[in-house]
Amino acid sequence: MCESRSHLGTMKAPNREEQTLSTERPGRILIVEDNPEVMAVLRELLLRNGYDVEEARHGAEALVQLSAPKESLPDLVLLDIGLPLEGGVGVLAFLRRTVHSALPVIVLTASASHAQEQEIQQLGVSAYLRKPASSDLLLAEVKRALAAQGRTR
Repeated sequence: MCESRSHLGTMKAPNREEQTLSTERPGRILIVEDNPEVMAVLRELLLRNGYDVEEARHGAEALVQLSAPKESLPDLVLLDIGLPLEGGVGVLAFLRRTVHSALPVIVLTASASHAQEQEIQQLGVSAYLRKPASSDLLLAEVKRALAAQGRTR
């Protein structure tokens, strides 16, 4: 299995034999990640599994995208915490106090402090994963979060 090493952790890239290709589009996912290597691995994994992918490279960019009308929002946000310009906790707090408060969020991070972890759990997330996370675990959490919103494959 190919690996991408970064300062935020090691993400295991999907192996073509491990992933199933699908022409069905089960959901649109916004990846909020500042590390280009991790972003590339996540993008490839999600696209290969049939998801539409949008990207934000920092928290401020994510806030702009998440301020859109409900019909333009992604179905799920995959959120790093250690982001420039606006941290992931700030992005999550914004979502939870807006009309988009039910939008599923999966936190995928290597750098959250204990206090941040507690705040994240209080704000509410679909899943909290530590980098490096396996592709299988991440995909299972994405599917679970989307299914809880009524989106199934």
